[in-house]
Amino acid sequence: MADPFVSVRGRVLINVEALNMTESVGNYVKHRRVPVIMPETYATYFVPSVSGESIAHGYQQVLAEEASGKGLPVCKLCSKGYFLKSTNDAVFRESFGVNPPEGEGEFERAVIEGCVVEDVGGFLYAPARGGKNVKRTSNFFVGYMIPTRESLESAVIEPQLHTRYALGTPFVEEGARAGGQMIYYIELSSAAYTFSFDLDTKYLGKATFSMGNVGQTVVNEDERKKRIGAALDALSKFMIEMMFGAKKTRFLPVIEWESVVIAVSDDVWTVPSPFSKNYIERAEEKVKKVSYNTKLFKYTGGAGFEEVVIEAMNEAKRRAGVS
Repeated sequence: MADPFVSVRGRVLINVEALNMTESVGNYVKHRRVPVIMPETYATYFVPSVSGESIAHGYQQVLAEEASGKGLPVCKLCSKGYFLKSTNDAVFRESFGVNPPEGEGEFERAVIEGCVVEDVGGFLYAPARGGKNVKRTSNFFVGYMIPTRESLESAVIEPQLHTRYALGTPFVEEGARAGGQMIYYIELSSAAYTFSFDLDTKYLGKATFSMGNVGQTVVNEDERKKRIGAALDALSKFMIEMMFGAKKTRFLPVIEWESVVIAVSDDVWTVPSPFSKNYIERAEEKVKKVSYNTKLFKYTGGAGFEEVVIEAMNEAKRRAGVS
């Protein structure tokens, strides 16, 4: 049995999206922007993006559902999509229904045992009453989605005018702010985005905080396998259904995967950045020189995206001994 490391890099074309918004200025809601440097000229562009926090939130929602469906423990707040993650005493009590343990090691063990989401996604305990903090680093890693190198200059953000009217109702009154009518702007974007996600299963179900007990198993081996299986199944569903982002009830984007590479390894091995178009060739060259029993699963367009994702996750589960 191995503890597989799964690395995902891809390119996805997303049209007419409002997946990650920032502040509202009056009736104007802005899309998230980040500065990106063009390699050839070092010119800086402010381009649309989707934050890693947005992607992580979506993945953890799927993970909470998968874990619960498999009979694995998920704390009260995470099960409802509130990922406050054992931030302080009040949050811990609300999540688990008991007072937090005093010792650092005991605290980490209690959280790991009681919530798969915090086991996989980490937490930071910083009690207001003082005492020592307890930190568990996330076992999955995500990056900002930004436009690909070739599309950097073509990515657009465009404000769209929307109106809500209720003329003829008592809610529209002259000089009154009854909410009967409204004019507002939502910034939309279209771009070919990069996608990056890594999952390291080495420490799932294991302690990591205290130097003396790093790697000690907290849950039994059968449950640990189930947790790895839940994390991989959640990643599969998350990618296939693109289950992240805001405003999808009225701004459901048009999404098409252009390409993806999923690497399954027995140790840390990451697929090169999809910012450049030749990332698949670079991944193939890398695995010839550096490999930890690394196997690449590639999708280059057309039909078969779902099959590639499922095959990669099944390979990771096979290595982890997940039935």
